[in-house]
Amino acid sequence: MFPPVKIISPRFEIREFGPQDAAAVAAFVAAGDRTALPPGSPDTLADVDRWLAETLPRRRSSGDGLHLAIVERSTGTIVGSIGLRDTDWATGRTEIGYGTHTSQRGRGCATEAARAVGQWALTDGGMRRVQLHSRLDNMASLRVAEKAGYQREGTLPVAEKDGREAHDLAIYSMTSTGTTAPQP
Repeated sequence: MFPPVKIISPRFEIREFGPQDAAAVAAFVAAGDRTALPPGSPDTLADVDRWLAETLPRRRSSGDGLHLAIVERSTGTIVGSIGLRDTDWATGRTEIGYGTHTSQRGRGCATEAARAVGQWALTDGGMRRVQLHSRLDNMASLRVAEKAGYQREGTLPVAEKDGREAHDLAIYSMTSTGTTAPQP
């Protein structure tokens, strides 16, 4: 299981979602814009408290992964989320995913968070490999991976299906034995 997470980067505190985030999560849900929230976040306001109090801790305690809030240190505003999933403890591998609120895109939030969480996972998190996948047509996500210091390893042909259409995925990684993210 991952140790408790609180990562401080130059602009952000990256930490686990908790009950203190109920109002912010509810505002995202009420606005119908969950781009700052992780996959599996609540669909309705009635589900917010249960998601924060039960669903996220259960996911964490099972060792499956983490959903973390990207919180702007200067304002306390949640600008996005980042998480670790599909963790294989035997090999020390996990996958990172991220998203930022529409209003925060283009500010380097995801890049800074992906770099910080990747470095944390390879040190305090006990991982040897952090990987991420991005659709080839998601140029913003590809730029985040590269700017955060992840190394492109190749392409997984027709690896994701969106409706009836299959998409190729670029695969990136950061490892404990060779890939070091550049410092800001």
